[in-house]
Amino acid sequence: MAEIIGNQIKLNNGKLITPQQGGWYDARQYWGGTLSEAGVINSQSNQQGAGQAVSPEVNRQTSVAAGLAPDANQQYIEQQKQVAAAAGQPAVSTAIPGAGAGTPGAGAGAGIGMTAAPTINLPDLYKTLYASAGISDLETKLSDQDKAFADAQSKINDNPFLSEATRVGRVAKLQTDYNNNTANLRNQIATKKADVETQLNLETKQFDINSQAARDALSQFNTLLGMGALDGASGDDIAMITRTTGLSSAAIQSAINANRAKNVQTQVITSTADDGTVTATVINSDTGAIIKSTSLGKVGNAQNGSVTQIKAQEEEQNRQNLITSVKNYNNLRDIVSSFQGVMSIDEIYRLYNLNSPFGKAKETLEQVQEGKFKT
Repeated sequence: MAEIIGNQIKLNNGKLITPQQGGWYDARQYWGGTLSEAGVINSQSNQQGAGQAVSPEVNRQTSVAAGLAPDANQQYIEQQKQVAAAAGQPAVSTAIPGAGAGTPGAGAGAGIGMTAAPTINLPDLYKTLYASAGISDLETKLSDQDKAFADAQSKINDNPFLSEATRVGRVAKLQTDYNNNTANLRNQIATKKADVETQLNLETKQFDINSQAARDALSQFNTLLGMGALDGASGDDIAMITRTTGLSSAAIQSAINANRAKNVQTQVITSTADDGTVTATVINSDTGAIIKSTSLGKVGNAQNGSVTQIKAQEEEQNRQNLITSVKNYNNLRDIVSSFQGVMSIDEIYRLYNLNSPFGKAKETLEQVQEGKFKT
């Protein structure tokens, strides 16, 4: 359950983050230095519905927009309420600014600071505003008075015993009474409809602002992706990016994987057997992992000096490759795993101790030879 500690918020997972005004954290909205109850819009906010629970329909729409199950947000909110109840505190919530209340994992990747992709349903919003303003009830009352006026007017016109002058006079009097009696209703309906139109315009303008925020979030995602800053993104980070950009988590993961593969730094290690067969092995220079190993066939004649010369060149190149991998902060276990096929354990151990930014190995040579590592 999110809680405020100083000028930061501590999330369920223990992570401390700096909150953003209007952000949601573990299903609680942050506003003005306070956290709301779970699934409730903060009463201090300037947003529509302040102090009220986010409706199940809005939670459902937000879940679907984020690529989640329709009831995911609502279930998460209920879970946070149970957590709060167990702790004997109000069920409070958290999310990314603009994200749907109770979004699972909301706030866990908030360090990237994106804003949730907006969603809006104008027909439903219009119906909600129209009903909450009481316009339907007023229109029903006006309709009833219209019907009563029409019935009364019909009776006057159908009365055969009235002179034309009397009929016209009575209809005129009825029309005047009708106008006076319904004027207030018509005025209320007109003003309330104007209020609804104004609110719709404000909501649409806010949607435009949020849409721009989503486009900004997508641009930020592309920037971070190109920099390689997302190569180590966690599941929470990917979930947060899904909510802020509107992209599916699968598409985001694919983009990260493709960019990670593009950024891989490689080295080629070659080895030559006594019969002259050359094998080229491509490794990840950052991790030492083998990417591909290919036989290049035989080179020269094992009976002349060409193989010996080639092998000497390869050994020197392999030593340089190992030194580079060591300086890239790879641990001794990975270095041994990658190079023991082309270099002796003694030589690997010696070069590691001479070049490692971590200092000399904690393991003895004998331990390394036996495959016993401390890290």
